[in-house]
Amino acid sequence: MDWHYARVDHLGAGASCIFCGRLLKSQKGIVISDGTQEAYAGPNCAKKHLGPPDERLLDVARLALLVVSDADLDEPSAIATPMPRSDSIPMSGLEPVPTHSGSSSNRPPLPPLDAVIQYLRLRYEAMSGFRYQRSALLTDAYEAFQASGELDEVLRRRVAGSMRSAAEQKNVFSERNIKHCIGLNYWLSEALQHIAEDRRDFLESMISKLHSRWALTSTQIEGINKWFANVRKKVHGFPHLDVTIFDGVVVPEFMGPGRKPQP
Repeated sequence: MDWHYARVDHLGAGASCIFCGRLLKSQKGIVISDGTQEAYAGPNCAKKHLGPPDERLLDVARLALLVVSDADLDEPSAIATPMPRSDSIPMSGLEPVPTHSGSSSNRPPLPPLDAVIQYLRLRYEAMSGFRYQRSALLTDAYEAFQASGELDEVLRRRVAGSMRSAAEQKNVFSERNIKHCIGLNYWLSEALQHIAEDRRDFLESMISKLHSRWALTSTQIEGINKWFANVRKKVHGFPHLDVTIFDGVVVPEFMGPGRKPQP
């Protein structure tokens, strides 16, 4: 049967994952379809059997699936093997200067307008609480878009150039990493709703680190997965996270521990 993602929706009583049969007790869940009928799927099973979804603009629930593991870590045979992480290199600003060598013709094209708009909206509408969420350039572009629904060519090219450089350098400001940050923040925030107030310190500290550095280590994500076991006792179908989502991501030097925000 050829299933595909349909939507994220509220779950009815007794909803269960079509793939593993487990009850899904979260308030919202994944609805899949084969074109004629619909069914429910847990986040890990959905990613395992259907792959990552085509994320839609500002659909945070869909972005959250990008950080879900496709392995059920409650199964004894499921072993997460993190990829090696690359070393970080220092950077000095929010709009990094390209370090690509060689002819500019070898560089990928600038992101199109719709990708630029999505990037602006993700930064300004879905990253509340993250340090360095805003910059002078992005604020000018976002406010221009909010005022007219359009973006002039000069601003578009400047933001697009910043996006391309971030992607080439694999730093935390890349669109890919931003989506991972938003997705991880979603699950951490959801988990807090099912944890007693006097036991939230660990998850709250992970949220604080994520908001400060825009990345967590694989060991930290493994720790989060262990904490999520407490949530799964109450909410069947709560996901296991992919511990490799930040592998190779470069954290700028100014975002290191104890650093003051840039003016």
